[in-house]
Amino acid sequence: MLQVLETILFPIVWLMQWVLEFYSSLFSSTGISIILLSFTFALLLLPLRKLAARLEDRVNIKMAAANEEVKLLKRTLKGEALFLETEKIYKVHGYHPIQSILLGSSFFVMLPVLVSAILLFSGDGVLVGKSFLFIDDLSKSDSLLGPINLLPFVMSGVTVLDAKLRYKDDKKAQYRFFFIAIVLFALVYSLASGLVLYWTGSNIMSLALSKPVFFSSH
Repeated sequence: MLQVLETILFPIVWLMQWVLEFYSSLFSSTGISIILLSFTFALLLLPLRKLAARLEDRVNIKMAAANEEVKLLKRTLKGEALFLETEKIYKVHGYHPIQSILLGSSFFVMLPVLVSAILLFSGDGVLVGKSFLFIDDLSKSDSLLGPINLLPFVMSGVTVLDAKLRYKDDKKAQYRFFFIAIVLFALVYSLASGLVLYWTGSNIMSLALSKPVFFSSH
């Protein structure tokens, strides 16, 4: 499975490595280079994320309208009659429940780059022995609070704040991203601090771009 991912994502990993090496040639700090790399790819993904946000809005509107009518039907209909009328409503609105998968489009757009970052920073010698600020070795967990790793908490906190600002009028979308934040926290908690630093930088840039001027669906 890993080899398949490496083959599919090779172009992204190669580009990320090239950009990282470019920043490393300009700055003596690996940590700064990683942060700039995360900012760069966050900006590159911006058009796709705007497209994903529009797609999510369209699905949300169709789903809300269809579900409101179905809710009214449930007061008078049951069983097969309810099912048939529900299908008619879905058809009128051009909606099908499977489209709810598209409500995670904003995350799915980022996923290939996030996985590519794992592949890049898992490579030999990329992070080994490199320090940044209070982190002694970016190839290991940060251990900034003794037995507790601090960066994963920062990363998740930024993700939650980003979701609250970007989806301030959509509680369901907020909860989806809260769940994603929890899952990512569990996944990255023990990983290399350099990788978590990348994801944290990416989340910070996402938060900085969460204003309506960047993510408005209009």
